[in-house]
Amino acid sequence: MDSDSLNQIVEDSDRAYAAREEIQNVRESVAYLRNLLSNVAEYELAWRLSRALFFLGQESREKQSARDFQAEGVKAGKQATRLAPAQVEGHFWLGVNLALLASLEPKTKAAAHALKARRALQKAISLDASYHGAGPLRVLARLQHRLPQLLGGGITRARENYDRAISIAPANTVTRIYFAELLLDQGEIERAKAELQVVLNAPLDPDWSFEINRDQQLAKEMIGK
Repeated sequence: MDSDSLNQIVEDSDRAYAAREEIQNVRESVAYLRNLLSNVAEYELAWRLSRALFFLGQESREKQSARDFQAEGVKAGKQATRLAPAQVEGHFWLGVNLALLASLEPKTKAAAHALKARRALQKAISLDASYHGAGPLRVLARLQHRLPQLLGGGITRARENYDRAISIAPANTVTRIYFAELLLDQGEIERAKAELQVVLNAPLDPDWSFEINRDQQLAKEMIGK
């Protein structure tokens, strides 16, 4: 594939993901990238397919469908890490898909997926902790919140990584929502409210408009409860 063709496909894929409020844009991008990757191995396409599949799985209301999207996202993420092991994107989206897959599987499979997710996210942190609004730190912290200490989890570890993520990307509403969930679990109601208020006051960011709108609605619901 020549560089001009690759650049055009990358632009189209990023444009589709940016327009993810209309989920059909992401579905069409997945179909296109999936077809291309069946014929040519390109890092920039593989990690973007993993990203798009994560989104479809996250938004799916049907468990088996979500599991299928996440499993395919793991496959695309693994391909990306093989093609460019020193780049952050493949490791991050592999880790995200594995983490979500772990939440959908029975306990016998969930632990293995979670441990693989932790390794992928730790690798992403070592390459670029600031990527995707401190995404590697944010997702690892959420994983640690849910994992037992025996499997590398624990509230102290999770809080440290949320603090790091917030110091890097203080306006990221996804991190604030996740951290508020941890604080509520710990009974720290007032501090959780403060985190949710940050979400409600988040500045406009066109790259994150889908998540900001979603998270502000979540914040209102959580404060209401």
